[in-house]
Parts: sequence; structure tokens; C-alpha cells
Amino acid sequence: MRILQISHQYRPAIGGAERYITDLSEELACRGHHVDVYTSKSLDYRSWRSELPGFETLDGVRVFRFRSLPRKAFTWRVLSYGLSHYRSTRRRWYEPFIFFGNGPICPGMFVAILRHARQFDVIHINNLHYAHALTAYAAAALRNMPLLITPHLHIQQWETYDVGYMRRILQGSAAIFADTTAEKRCILEEGSNKEVVLGGIGLRLDRFPPLDRSACRERFGLPDGGFVILFLGRKTDYKGLDQCVQAFAALRQSRDDVYFLAVGPETAFSQSLWTRYADLDGMVVEGEVSNEERLMALAACDVLALPSAAEAFGIVYLEAWAYRRPVIGASIPSVSSVVTAGEDGLLVEPGQVGPLLRAFCHLADHPRERQQMGERGRAKLERRYTVEHVASIFEAACLRVLRKRRTLSGIVRQEGMS
Repeated sequence: MRILQISHQYRPAIGGAERYITDLSEELACRGHHVDVYTSKSLDYRSWRSELPGFETLDGVRVFRFRSLPRKAFTWRVLSYGLSHYRSTRRRWYEPFIFFGNGPICPGMFVAILRHARQFDVIHINNLHYAHALTAYAAAALRNMPLLITPHLHIQQWETYDVGYMRRILQGSAAIFADTTAEKRCILEEGSNKEVVLGGIGLRLDRFPPLDRSACRERFGLPDGGFVILFLGRKTDYKGLDQCVQAFAALRQSRDDVYFLAVGPETAFSQSLWTRYADLDGMVVEGEVSNEERLMALAACDVLALPSAAEAFGIVYLEAWAYRRPVIGASIPSVSSVVTAGEDGLLVEPGQVGPLLRAFCHLADHPRERQQMGERGRAKLERRYTVEHVASIFEAACLRVLRKRRTLSGIVRQEGMS
């Protein structure tokens, strides 16, 4: 097949959706498919600043990048205006403000899709709520091309899917790939009569080599014998970092053998948080790190804690399982579809410190149980969440769409001849 992938960002940009489309594209290329990616030149969705080259080939995938309008303070105000008024009125008048405010606005991408769409068998959109999705949808419709989408819905955040033009993209897609059973259920409840496929996100297990736990702990200044809680991700308010630190601070009052390692890009929110807890013992804070150091953090910890109030999937849970570590997530539909409470991790109410503190205490006191949870997580990962498995699901859905399209085209031709 000849597949055109449309994504807001692509490797080396960091993010769960970026990781998904990169791994999927490279696996499809390895299987002999021709894969092109159209994306922005950006590394940062907050600014859409054009930083990357216009073209390069990465592991068999041809990546074409287009300049986008920068996201500045004015753009954010436009987005806020559009979202606030649309939520209260549901008037289509406000949809262009949301489209413009979300970005990336890449006129060159729209023109390129129009020019080259018919060179491909299918067009696949990665991520729904950024502006590139409407760009691709409009161009594909003008060229009468089959369109598939992996929306990565944040079910708790209506603005990622419940806007008129976003719903029209879902309704106009020949197939929709859902990351989780909760997302699939949400899409069906929204009234989609299209094929909704449970796809998911996968890891390349060969990219998670065995690491020496003691050496990894030494890198972060952690003792061999302590109980280490890891927070890994962008340090934004909705990911539960504040609750993690509060629960750790409470636990640290009675136990001096527990440690908290926070790794990931800093934000204004997290910098304010560290100021409040500047005197807290046992806490190690790292900003954005290399991929090697990211893996070292996973190997160094005893449990990964990411009680995020809004996730489309949570690829970091899979990464923890790759190193046989149990996870703590929030009991929201998407995460509950991935983490089985009591089996491969624990689930807590989002935004609540008490349940999180109890989860920390339980895993600290039951090393055998957390080891078993980690082993079961690894088994689930190998069974369900590999890139190879996800790519096979994607391939099969594409072929079904193409067969159905050819069948319908044949029927139309026959009716025309009669």
C-alpha cells in the first residue's frame, strides 16, 4: 500500500501521539509499504515554531514538513474566546476561532495533499483536535480519497473532540482507530456509524534493553535500598503531579526510606510547585532528559505514578511495564481500559491525595505484590501492546476499507452501464 500519514508533529518531536505515528510509520515501511508523512516543522505545540528541515528520510519513511503560523499570545486568546463561546452557544460561528487557535495552520500542507493525494491508497490522520486534521479532511474530500483517523480522544476534555468540525471529520472517515475500549465506546455513543477499530498504542520492546538498577539509581543520586516513586511526563497541572508530591510529603514524615523522582519537561506550574517544596527531603527533580536517561529512570523506580485526570491512553504505563514496574493511574475511563486495578497496577480517584497516599503505602509495604504486578504488566504488554500488533490491526483495517471502496465503485459502474 501507499500510505500518507498526516500528523501535527513527528519525530523528533516528543509526545504520545508523536511516538505512535512514528513507530507505526516505521513498522509499515519495514513491511514494504510506501509511507510518506506530512507534518509541521514544529517541535513544540505551544508555539508551532518552525525548527525542523523541510524534508528527510527517517528509517524508510519520507517526512515532508511544512511551515506553520506561529502560536503567540494573540492566538491563545483567540482559542480561549472560541472555546468559551462555543461551549455556551454551540454556534458554528465560533468554530473557525477554535481551528485557528489550535493550529498548526500549514497552508503548504493543504496544497501538497491536494496535489499528491491520488498517488496514495489511503490517507491517515493522526490526532483529531489540532488544525491539521481539518486540513487533511478537506483536501481528501476534494480528491475523493479514503480517509482513516486515529483521534486520540481525551474523553474528559470535550474540546478535543466535541466541536462541530471535529465531529464531521469523525463522521466522514472510513475507519476510526480507538486507543482504548473507553474511547471506542465514546465514539460509538457520539453517533459514528463508521467502522471503529480498537487499535491501541504499542512499544518496540527491543528499545527497552535490560539496565542495571543500581547504576540507574546512582545516576539520579538514589540509594539502592529505598522505595522510589517515579513521576514521568510533562509537568502540567492535570497530570496529578501536585497530588503525588503531597502524598509523598505525607509519607516521608513517617518513613525516611521513600524517595520521589520527578522527570520531564518543566512548566510554570511545576516551577511554582518546586518553590513550595524546596525543603522537602528525598525528592529528586530532573527536567527534560535524553531517551537513555528516561529509560534509566524507569529502571531505577519501584513504581510509576501518573494519576492524570485526562489521558487519551498513557504510553508511559507501557514503558513502566517494559521494566516490570507496577503503575498507579487515575480511575478515568481511558486509563481504566489499559490498567487493570489490582493486577498490573492501582487506580485512584483523580485529584485526591488520600487514595494516592494509601496506594504509595501499600506498594511500599508489599514488595512481592508489586513485583507480581510488574510481571503481569510485562505479560500484557507483550500480548497486546507491541508496535507489531498495532501495525497488523492498522494494515487489516486499511485493506478492508480499500476492498469496500472497490466493491462500491464496481457497483456504481455496473449501475451506470445498465
